[in-house]
Amino acid sequence: MQTLLSIIIIVASIIIITIVAQMESDQAGLGTLQGEETTTWGSHKGSSKKDIQNKIVIGSSVVFALALVILAAI
Repeated sequence: MQTLLSIIIIVASIIIITIVAQMESDQAGLGTLQGEETTTWGSHKGSSKKDIQNKIVIGSSVVFALALVILAAI
């Protein structure tokens, strides 16, 4: 059980690190002075690249935290 939880923690941490490293900055420079940013992903709420990356990071973080708590309780 401890080995399985350790593997889950390692995989979740690798996913978090890679997704966060690939994320673009919110401050993209002078192109965002007008307050609205246009992307190639369109204006679909919840299905843009940034939103998908945020959901993956949040999900991986929850799995990571739960695995750590369970591993600490064992």
